[in-house]
Amino acid sequence: MLHHRALGRDLDQLLVSVIDNRRPMLAMMRAMLAAIGAGRIETHENPEEALSAMRRSAPDVVIAAASMQPFGGADLVRSIRHKDAGPLCFVPAMIMSAHAKAGLVAEALRAGAHQVLVLPTSASTLYRRLDWLVNDDRQFELTDGHYVVAGLEERLALSVPRPADQPMPAKAPLAVGDTETLAGAEAYAVRLRAAQN
Repeated sequence: MLHHRALGRDLDQLLVSVIDNRRPMLAMMRAMLAAIGAGRIETHENPEEALSAMRRSAPDVVIAAASMQPFGGADLVRSIRHKDAGPLCFVPAMIMSAHAKAGLVAEALRAGAHQVLVLPTSASTLYRRLDWLVNDDRQFELTDGHYVVAGLEERLALSVPRPADQPMPAKAPLAVGDTETLAGAEAYAVRLRAAQN
């Protein structure tokens, strides 16, 4: 089995681990994940402690901040993707960052992440990303002793910067599903954050 462990699972069945040194970000991500119906949510402020906890009990999805101490999200993902990491090898991962520049995206994908989540985000965007993730059937391939998502270099080749004189093509809107449910989830997340302050 070289597919990720969350493939085809419902959101309410997932154990999601969120790792970030910033406590307010952990609270916000927990609130949004709860609002969109994630199963169990674990948060960790320290990536070393998170790695230790995940080795004992592998989550179904990892969402890690790009910039953390003592090491960042890409390093964390590279650690779980090591060929000897047991069930962690196949846990799908997202890196989140407010500064998702091309270099950071390439580093995250080469470390083994499935995608980069640009901050700030909304509950509806997080829902779409998780929905896409659990339906992503790309397999892993072993490269230099750790697993990466198949087709990595081809995907990175598609993100060559567009010349300034060429306009961006129009993008089709993303189909999300029940917009009333998502709007309600975002409203709930806002109320929850206000109550925590």
